[in-house]
Amino acid sequence: MAIDLHLMAPLHLYGMKKVLFSCMILFPLLLKAGGYQINTQSQKGLSMGGAVTGLAMDASVAFYNPAGLSALDSNYFNIGACLLMPKTAFLGPYGGSEQNASNLNSSIYLYGNYILNSKLTLGLSVNTPFGLGTKWEDNWSGRYVTQEARLFTLFIQPTLAYKLNERFSVGAGPVIVTGNTKFRRALNELNQDGSDGQLELKGAGNGFGFNAGVFGRFGKTSIGVSYRSEVKLDIENGDAVFSNIPISLILNGSFPNNANYNSSITLPSVISLGVGRVLSDKLTANIDFNFTGWSVMDSLVFTYPEYPYLNTSSARKLENSFAIRLGAKYQYSERIQLRGGIGYDQSPVPDGYVNPEMPEADKVVLGVGCTYKLKKGWALEVSFAFEDLRERKDEGNKQENINGTYKSYIYVLGLGVQYQF
Repeated sequence: MAIDLHLMAPLHLYGMKKVLFSCMILFPLLLKAGGYQINTQSQKGLSMGGAVTGLAMDASVAFYNPAGLSALDSNYFNIGACLLMPKTAFLGPYGGSEQNASNLNSSIYLYGNYILNSKLTLGLSVNTPFGLGTKWEDNWSGRYVTQEARLFTLFIQPTLAYKLNERFSVGAGPVIVTGNTKFRRALNELNQDGSDGQLELKGAGNGFGFNAGVFGRFGKTSIGVSYRSEVKLDIENGDAVFSNIPISLILNGSFPNNANYNSSITLPSVISLGVGRVLSDKLTANIDFNFTGWSVMDSLVFTYPEYPYLNTSSARKLENSFAIRLGAKYQYSERIQLRGGIGYDQSPVPDGYVNPEMPEADKVVLGVGCTYKLKKGWALEVSFAFEDLRERKDEGNKQENINGTYKSYIYVLGLGVQYQF
C-alpha cells in the first residue's frame, strides 16, 4: 500500500499529538472491529463456505448453533487450526503499487460434546472468531500509519442443549472473551541520522456475552436459528512505548517515554438462519443467512489518565451487514466425505472510512475440503478456502486522509482431527 504523505498539512504541536495518539490506538483495535470476522472456526464450516447453521455434523455446532448439540447421536471431540495468508495491494493517487510483506496469521478451535441422556447434551466451544493481522515493510510509504498490527481473541463457551421433543431443541451458553493486541509504526520525527522514531503499542481486554439457538428437524429438512450476542471488551492500562525519539521532543513534553491508556470496543452480535436438506442418501446441502450488527461500532473513545489533554474520540460509522452462504457435503465412500461451499459477505465499512489496516470490501468466499475416517473413531480433516475482496477505491477519506485503491485476497489452509465415541 502507498500513501501520499505530502497531502498531509503541517499540524500545530498540540494537534499533532492529538492525531498521533488517536491513530496509534485506533489501528490495532480496528483490525477486529472493521469487518475482520474470521469464518475459519471448523474444517466443515470452512470447506462449506460457512453454511452450517442448519446442520448438526459434529461438536462444532456448539459455536454455530448450540441447540444442534441435541441432534448429535454420538460424542465428538474436534481440534484444529487454520493458516490464513492475506495479500493486499494499494495503489495511491499518483500511481505506484505497494504490497504487504510476507504475513501469516492463524486461528485455532477446540470443540467437544457429551450426551448426558436422551434430553440433555453438554458442549464446549473454544475458538477465535475475531482478529487478523497486517504487516508491511518497515520503510514502506505508509510507515507513519502502520508497519505491523496484530490481534488475537479467544472465545470460551460452555454450552447446554435440551431436546424439547422429537422435532425441536434449544441450547445456550455464556461466552468468556479475552484478547490482546500489538501495534507498531514509525513516527514522523527524525533523528540526526535521519531515522524515524518508533511506537509500539500493547493492550489487552476481557468481556462477556452469550450464544443461543433453536434447532428443528422436519423429515429431510433441518432448520437452525442462532444468536451470538455483542461483547464489550474493556482495555485498561494499555502500554504505549516510544523509542528513537529526539531527546528535545521528550524534554519539551511533545512525547512521553511511555503512556497508559484506557478504551473499550464492542464486538457485534450475529444472527444466523440456516436451512439444511438431505437431497439423497449421499448428498446434503445447507443455505445460511447471516446478519451482523456492526453498527455498534460507531466511534472509538480513548482516555489517558496521566495525559487527559490527549483524550480522543474518532468516528468509525460501521454499518450492519449481511452474508449469504451455500454449502454441501457428499459421502463419497464409507471413509471419505467431500465438501464444498460458496459465500458472499457484505463489507460493513462505508466509503470514506477505509484504511490500510482494514482494506475491507464485499467479498466472495470459495471453500473445499474432506474428512477421511481412520480407525477406532478417529478422522482427519483438511480444508482450503479462497476469499476474493473486490477492488475498493476510497476517495475523500474522512479520518486519515488516505485515498487510493485497495485489492485483497486471503488464502486459508485448514487441518483438523476428529474423534467420535
